[in-house]
Amino acid sequence: MKVVILGAGNVATHLARAFSSVGHDVMVWNRSEGALNAITAELGCPCTTEMAKLHRDADAYIISVKDDAVEDVAQQLAQCLGRTKAVIAHTAGSLPKRMMDERFRHGGVIYPMQTFSKDKALDYTEIPFFVEEEGDVLHRLAESVSEHVYSLSSEQRKVLHLASVFACNFANHCFVIAEDVLRQIDIPFSALLPLINETTQKLNVLSPREAQTGPAVREDDAVIGRQIHLLDNRPDLRDIYIRMSNSIRSYKLGDKNYD
Repeated sequence: MKVVILGAGNVATHLARAFSSVGHDVMVWNRSEGALNAITAELGCPCTTEMAKLHRDADAYIISVKDDAVEDVAQQLAQCLGRTKAVIAHTAGSLPKRMMDERFRHGGVIYPMQTFSKDKALDYTEIPFFVEEEGDVLHRLAESVSEHVYSLSSEQRKVLHLASVFACNFANHCFVIAEDVLRQIDIPFSALLPLINETTQKLNVLSPREAQTGPAVREDDAVIGRQIHLLDNRPDLRDIYIRMSNSIRSYKLGDKNYD
Protein backbone atom coordinates (compact mmCIF):
# COMPACT_ATOMS: atom_id res chain seq x y z
CA MET A 1 0.00 0.00 0.00
CA LYS A 2 0.94 3.64 -0.34
CA VAL A 3 0.85 5.22 3.12
CA VAL A 4 1.39 8.82 4.24
CA ILE A 5 2.21 9.36 7.91
CA LEU A 6 1.71 12.81 9.34
CA GLY A 7 4.00 13.33 12.31
CA ALA A 8 7.53 12.35 13.28
CA GLY A 9 7.24 11.61 16.97
CA ASN A 10 7.62 8.27 18.74
CA VAL A 11 4.47 6.58 17.39
CA ALA A 12 4.84 8.02 13.89
CA THR A 13 8.48 6.96 13.65
CA HIS A 14 7.68 3.39 14.67
CA LEU A 15 4.75 3.18 12.25
CA ALA A 16 7.03 4.37 9.44
CA ARG A 17 9.55 1.67 10.40
CA ALA A 18 6.90 -1.02 10.69
CA PHE A 19 5.17 -0.31 7.38
CA SER A 20 8.44 0.21 5.50
CA SER A 21 9.82 -3.08 6.84
CA VAL A 22 7.06 -5.08 5.11
CA GLY A 23 7.28 -3.25 1.81
CA HIS A 24 4.68 -0.49 1.99
CA ASP A 25 5.43 2.75 0.15
CA VAL A 26 5.76 5.22 3.02
CA MET A 27 5.95 9.01 2.98
CA VAL A 28 6.27 11.16 6.11
CA TRP A 29 5.19 14.74 6.74
CA ASN A 30 6.10 16.85 9.74
CA ARG A 31 5.89 20.55 10.59
CA SER A 32 9.61 20.81 11.37
CA GLU A 33 12.44 19.34 9.37
CA GLY A 34 14.71 18.25 12.23
CA ALA A 35 12.85 15.06 13.15
CA LEU A 36 12.47 14.14 9.48
CA ASN A 37 16.22 13.99 8.90
CA ALA A 38 16.60 10.93 11.14
CA ILE A 39 13.70 9.16 9.38
CA THR A 40 15.15 9.91 5.95
CA ALA A 41 18.58 8.68 7.02
CA GLU A 42 17.21 5.47 8.52
CA LEU A 43 14.45 4.50 6.11
CA GLY A 44 15.23 6.40 2.93
CA CYS A 45 11.56 7.22 2.47
CA PRO A 46 10.44 10.59 1.09
CA CYS A 47 9.79 13.21 3.75
CA THR A 48 8.44 16.75 3.54
CA THR A 49 7.35 19.71 5.63
CA GLU A 50 4.94 20.89 2.91
CA MET A 51 1.49 19.31 2.68
CA ALA A 52 1.22 20.45 -0.92
CA LYS A 53 3.95 17.93 -1.75
CA LEU A 54 2.16 14.93 -0.24
CA HIS A 55 1.23 11.99 -2.45
CA ARG A 56 -2.29 12.47 -3.75
CA ASP A 57 -2.86 8.78 -4.49
CA ALA A 58 -2.11 7.18 -1.12
CA ASP A 59 -4.35 4.42 0.21
CA ALA A 60 -4.19 5.79 3.75
CA TYR A 61 -3.15 8.99 5.48
CA ILE A 62 -2.36 8.43 9.15
CA ILE A 63 -2.26 11.41 11.50
CA SER A 64 0.10 10.51 14.36
CA VAL A 65 0.69 13.68 16.37
CA LYS A 66 -0.08 14.87 19.90
CA ASP A 67 -3.77 14.61 20.74
CA ASP A 68 -4.27 18.36 20.93
CA ALA A 69 -2.77 18.79 17.44
CA VAL A 70 -4.84 16.12 15.64
CA GLU A 71 -7.73 18.45 14.80
CA ASP A 72 -5.48 21.15 13.36
CA VAL A 73 -3.50 18.69 11.22
CA ALA A 74 -6.73 17.08 10.02
CA GLN A 75 -8.10 20.46 8.99
CA GLN A 76 -4.92 21.27 7.04
CA LEU A 77 -5.01 17.86 5.38
CA ALA A 78 -8.66 18.28 4.40
CA GLN A 79 -7.86 21.59 2.73
CA CYS A 80 -4.95 19.97 0.93
CA LEU A 81 -6.63 16.75 -0.27
CA GLY A 82 -10.24 17.77 -0.72
CA ARG A 83 -12.77 14.94 -1.10
CA THR A 84 -10.23 12.13 -1.36
CA LYS A 85 -11.30 8.49 -1.52
CA ALA A 86 -8.40 7.49 0.72
CA VAL A 87 -8.84 6.50 4.36
CA ILE A 88 -7.80 9.25 6.78
CA ALA A 89 -7.09 7.96 10.27
CA HIS A 90 -5.57 9.07 13.54
CA THR A 91 -3.64 6.96 16.05
CA ALA A 92 -4.95 8.46 19.31
CA GLY A 93 -6.32 6.08 21.89
CA SER A 94 -8.64 8.61 23.52
CA LEU A 95 -10.00 10.54 20.51
CA PRO A 96 -13.13 9.53 18.57
CA LYS A 97 -13.30 8.48 14.94
CA ARG A 98 -15.86 11.27 14.52
CA MET A 99 -12.99 13.78 14.25
CA MET A 100 -12.06 12.21 10.94
CA ASP A 101 -15.61 11.59 9.72
CA GLU A 102 -16.44 15.28 10.02
CA ARG A 103 -13.81 16.17 7.41
CA PHE A 104 -13.28 13.12 5.21
CA ARG A 105 -15.37 10.61 3.26
CA HIS A 106 -13.55 7.68 4.82
CA GLY A 107 -12.41 8.32 8.37
CA GLY A 108 -10.81 5.81 10.70
CA VAL A 109 -8.63 5.04 13.68
CA ILE A 110 -5.59 2.78 13.86
CA TYR A 111 -4.37 2.62 17.45
CA PRO A 112 -1.23 0.60 18.22
CA MET A 113 -1.34 -0.05 21.96
CA GLN A 114 2.25 0.09 23.09
CA THR A 115 4.62 2.50 24.80
CA PHE A 116 6.91 3.90 22.10
CA SER A 117 10.38 5.40 22.28
CA LYS A 118 12.29 6.13 19.10
CA ASP A 119 15.51 4.50 20.29
CA LYS A 120 13.87 1.28 21.53
CA ALA A 121 13.44 -1.47 18.93
CA LEU A 122 10.12 -3.35 19.02
CA ASP A 123 8.69 -6.57 17.66
CA TYR A 124 5.74 -5.17 15.71
CA THR A 125 4.17 -8.59 15.27
CA GLU A 126 3.42 -8.63 19.01
CA ILE A 127 1.86 -5.15 19.21
CA PRO A 128 -1.97 -5.18 19.32
CA PHE A 129 -3.61 -2.81 16.84
CA PHE A 130 -7.15 -1.57 17.46
CA VAL A 131 -8.91 -0.44 14.30
CA GLU A 132 -12.13 1.43 13.58
CA GLU A 133 -13.29 1.94 9.99
CA GLU A 134 -16.08 1.16 7.55
CA GLY A 135 -13.91 -0.70 5.02
CA ASP A 136 -10.86 -2.92 5.42
CA VAL A 137 -7.88 -0.75 4.41
CA LEU A 138 -6.67 -0.11 7.94
CA HIS A 139 -7.27 -3.73 8.94
CA ARG A 140 -5.16 -4.97 6.05
CA LEU A 141 -2.47 -2.43 6.83
CA ALA A 142 -2.36 -3.43 10.51
CA GLU A 143 -2.45 -7.15 9.69
CA SER A 144 0.58 -6.70 7.43
CA VAL A 145 2.74 -5.93 10.49
CA SER A 146 0.90 -7.36 13.51
CA GLU A 147 -0.54 -10.73 14.47
CA HIS A 148 -3.00 -9.07 16.86
CA VAL A 149 -5.55 -6.83 15.15
CA TYR A 150 -8.94 -6.02 16.69
CA SER A 151 -12.01 -3.98 15.77
CA LEU A 152 -13.02 -1.50 18.46
CA SER A 153 -15.47 1.39 18.58
CA SER A 154 -14.54 4.85 19.81
CA GLU A 155 -16.45 4.33 23.07
CA GLN A 156 -14.75 0.99 23.68
CA ARG A 157 -11.35 2.47 22.88
CA LYS A 158 -11.83 5.08 25.63
CA VAL A 159 -12.06 2.24 28.14
CA LEU A 160 -9.06 0.47 26.60
CA HIS A 161 -7.00 3.65 26.80
CA LEU A 162 -7.99 4.14 30.45
CA ALA A 163 -6.86 0.59 31.23
CA SER A 164 -3.56 1.19 29.45
CA VAL A 165 -2.92 4.34 31.51
CA PHE A 166 -3.27 2.29 34.71
CA ALA A 167 -1.19 -0.61 33.37
CA CYS A 168 1.58 1.44 31.80
CA ASN A 169 1.73 5.11 32.77
CA PHE A 170 0.70 4.74 36.41
CA ALA A 171 2.83 1.61 36.84
CA ASN A 172 5.84 3.45 35.44
CA HIS A 173 5.18 6.37 37.79
CA CYS A 174 5.39 3.86 40.65
CA PHE A 175 8.87 3.01 39.35
CA VAL A 176 9.71 6.73 39.43
CA ILE A 177 8.58 6.87 43.06
CA ALA A 178 10.57 3.73 43.91
CA GLU A 179 13.69 5.25 42.35
CA ASP A 180 13.13 8.41 44.42
CA VAL A 181 12.77 6.37 47.63
CA LEU A 182 15.93 4.38 46.92
CA ARG A 183 17.99 7.56 46.62
CA GLN A 184 17.66 7.91 50.40
CA ILE A 185 19.91 4.88 50.85
CA ASP A 186 22.07 5.29 47.72
CA ILE A 187 20.79 2.16 46.02
CA PRO A 188 20.37 2.28 42.22
CA PHE A 189 17.01 1.60 40.65
CA SER A 190 18.59 -1.30 38.73
CA ALA A 191 18.50 -3.29 42.00
CA LEU A 192 14.72 -3.52 41.53
CA LEU A 193 14.83 -4.77 37.94
CA PRO A 194 14.88 -8.52 38.78
CA LEU A 195 11.80 -7.97 40.97
CA ILE A 196 10.04 -5.91 38.29
CA ASN A 197 10.90 -8.40 35.55
CA GLU A 198 9.62 -11.34 37.58
CA THR A 199 6.43 -9.43 38.41
CA THR A 200 5.66 -8.75 34.76
CA GLN A 201 6.76 -12.20 33.57
CA LYS A 202 4.36 -13.87 35.99
CA LEU A 203 1.50 -12.18 34.15
CA ASN A 204 2.14 -14.49 31.21
CA VAL A 205 0.91 -17.42 33.30
CA LEU A 206 -1.12 -15.85 36.12
CA SER A 207 -3.91 -13.29 36.23
CA PRO A 208 -3.04 -9.97 37.92
CA ARG A 209 -5.19 -11.02 40.89
CA GLU A 210 -3.32 -14.31 41.25
CA ALA A 211 0.03 -12.54 40.96
CA GLN A 212 -0.68 -9.95 43.67
CA THR A 213 1.67 -10.13 46.67
CA GLY A 214 2.74 -7.75 49.42
CA PRO A 215 1.61 -6.53 52.84
CA ALA A 216 -1.73 -5.10 51.70
CA VAL A 217 -3.05 -8.32 50.18
CA ARG A 218 -1.73 -10.23 53.24
CA GLU A 219 -3.42 -7.66 55.50
CA ASP A 220 -0.16 -7.23 57.38
CA ASP A 221 -1.09 -4.09 59.33
CA ALA A 222 2.17 -3.97 61.27
CA VAL A 223 4.30 -3.71 58.13
CA ILE A 224 1.88 -1.26 56.52
CA GLY A 225 1.97 0.96 59.60
CA ARG A 226 5.77 1.04 59.68
CA GLN A 227 6.00 1.85 55.96
CA ILE A 228 3.46 4.64 56.28
CA HIS A 229 5.59 6.08 59.11
CA LEU A 230 8.64 6.07 56.81
CA LEU A 231 6.72 8.43 54.53
CA ASP A 232 5.82 10.98 57.21
CA ASN A 233 8.06 13.57 55.53
CA ARG A 234 6.48 12.90 52.13
CA PRO A 235 2.71 13.36 52.56
CA ASP A 236 2.17 13.08 48.79
CA LEU A 237 3.72 9.59 48.68
CA ARG A 238 2.09 8.68 51.99
CA ASP A 239 -1.31 9.40 50.47
CA ILE A 240 -0.53 7.29 47.39
CA TYR A 241 0.67 4.41 49.60
CA ILE A 242 -2.46 4.47 51.76
CA ARG A 243 -4.84 4.76 48.80
CA MET A 244 -3.08 1.98 46.89
CA SER A 245 -3.06 -0.33 49.92
CA ASN A 246 -6.75 0.35 50.52
CA SER A 247 -7.51 -0.37 46.87
CA ILE A 248 -5.70 -3.72 47.03
CA ARG A 249 -7.68 -4.62 50.15
CA SER A 250 -10.93 -3.51 48.54
CA TYR A 251 -10.32 -5.74 45.52
CA LYS A 252 -9.54 -8.66 47.80
CA LEU A 253 -12.72 -8.16 49.82
CA GLY A 254 -14.77 -7.99 46.63
CA ASP A 255 -13.31 -11.16 45.14
CA LYS A 256 -13.07 -14.38 47.16
CA ASN A 257 -10.47 -15.69 44.66
CA TYR A 258 -8.19 -12.70 45.27
CA ASP A 259 -5.65 -14.13 47.72
